[in-house]
Amino acid sequence: MFLILRVLFTILSAICVAAVIPVGTFLGWGWGGLCGFLAILFFVFMRLFKTQQELQEMKTESSTQTNEAPDFFHPTERNKDDE
Repeated sequence: MFLILRVLFTILSAICVAAVIPVGTFLGWGWGGLCGFLAILFFVFMRLFKTQQELQEMKTESSTQTNEAPDFFHPTERNKDDE
């Protein structure tokens, strides 16, 4: 859900940024400023949903990482009986 909202608000922000100059030229700079404000607002929403998605992924990742495979930084513990 958060991924869809991130993509949606990113697209809306990009459209508003691209529309600032044309809207300001044809309709007036007040409307262009409104487009700029909306672009910033959509960007803030995108960052909010990105943070929420990362938190959600960390929660699911930490709950599924009970049996990790050993790697270079986290080798398996060897018992002294194995020697």
